[in-house]
Amino acid sequence: MQGMDYVYAVWQEKSFSAAARKLFVSQPALSASVRKVERELGLPIFDRSTTPLQLTDAGRAYIEAAERIFRIKRDLKSYCDDLAGLESGTLRLGGTNFFASCFLPPMIEAFSRRHPHIALSVTESDSADLFDKLTTEELDIIVDSGVCDDSLYETVPFYQDHILLSVPAAFPINERFPDYRLTRQDILMGRHLGPSVPAVPLAAFADTDFLLLGKGNDMYRRSRKLFQNNEVTPHVRLYLNQLMTAYHMARQGLGATFLTDTLVRLSAPNEALLYYKLDDLNAQRQIFLAVQRKGYRTKAMQGFIASSLALYQDE
Repeated sequence: MQGMDYVYAVWQEKSFSAAARKLFVSQPALSASVRKVERELGLPIFDRSTTPLQLTDAGRAYIEAAERIFRIKRDLKSYCDDLAGLESGTLRLGGTNFFASCFLPPMIEAFSRRHPHIALSVTESDSADLFDKLTTEELDIIVDSGVCDDSLYETVPFYQDHILLSVPAAFPINERFPDYRLTRQDILMGRHLGPSVPAVPLAAFADTDFLLLGKGNDMYRRSRKLFQNNEVTPHVRLYLNQLMTAYHMARQGLGATFLTDTLVRLSAPNEALLYYKLDDLNAQRQIFLAVQRKGYRTKAMQGFIASSLALYQDE
């Protein structure tokens, strides 16, 4: 199986040198192992004339077969772990920086309290990469929001948060909307969820500099929809990768941004930002756990989902 693992690593990294570093082996040893597999197969697996490396037709068939074998091995290991009654095994979790820092810690604590011998790992990345890793079974469960392919993934909603327009308090435009402004304390009290505070017209901020998340983030898609629905072409000062980065940049007065009420509640007390409610379906989002529809659903996965739902059901 070592040869198959080596071939698969080269395919993943699209490079012999990168694969060798990942596997902690010398490049000559890796190349020799791959050539041995190709001799046994009778056909080349990689087209070495391209950069990055590409698979030949035989290579594509080999990788598909390898993935089926790896899946069978993982399912067997998971089944045996289940027979041990959640006394051993692994669970691989993923989330964006925001979800991994705000939601996974209490989920992991609740699960580990019941099942302390399950080894957990966490991967932080953008949504697109996380779903790719879920597809290739590099991850078991991810925390996310937004749109995904229902034919490939099953989603289990557990929480709803709300997107707010967040504007540096020093911006003069705030003076135009005294009845719309919300402070962090207002968000903690839930005033933005009631009818007493009106939703601000986003079009009034058309000339404001914005800090937005880039492609690959659910907030990117939602921001575009919010602007389109209000016929606004935003002045984008910076595109960023993480919601927490947008929060800190906005606190420094670099521009307005969109933040969630969850982030605002968890942030340190400050008066640097003012918040506005938005009247748009895109300003409400369901946060969910996502798993593959196919494949073996381990008891560890079932246990993590169950304990997470119990943790957030009151909220």
